[in-house]
Amino acid sequence: MTGVKRAQAALDFMISYGVALLVITIAIAIVFQIGLFNPQLAPTYCDASPGFSCLNYNLNSTGGLTITLSQAVGGTITIVGAACSSQANALSVSPAFGNAGVIPYSKGPQFYPTNSLKNNIVMYSSSTSAMALYCYGPAGRAGGQKGNSFTGFVWLNYSVSDMPTTNSIQQIAAISAKYT
Repeated sequence: MTGVKRAQAALDFMISYGVALLVITIAIAIVFQIGLFNPQLAPTYCDASPGFSCLNYNLNSTGGLTITLSQAVGGTITIVGAACSSQANALSVSPAFGNAGVIPYSKGPQFYPTNSLKNNIVMYSSSTSAMALYCYGPAGRAGGQKGNSFTGFVWLNYSVSDMPTTNSIQQIAAISAKYT
């Protein structure tokens, strides 16, 4: 009789754990089927600093970012340089990679895929302007497969009219974009 009880206990054990494993396997299959772990589901955003607004942005597979900004800092601004990097430097005052000094176009045309910044960009209060620049990460120019995500920051090197002529380098947006 004890052999039958042991066999019954073993059978109950196998069936209980077998059903549990089957339920877990089905749950994992459903999660993958609906794409819960798909990197393409990462949210996209462009969160601008006060005084700026992101109106439109696009990141191509070679790391070229086209961004349309609006400004309302209280005067006309002249943008002489722009940068996009996956992170800030150790002091959090400028990009860690790529155009780390947020230098003007004339000193670094390799940072701009078009000549949108070649002669500076003048933006009046409440106006918009589009610019094109490259984004960088630790391995160099950012790039990826269509649908994958890049997360980073955009900096501008600009001066405000009616202010001292010194330029200000400011992180003006945090972005998460998908490569197109």
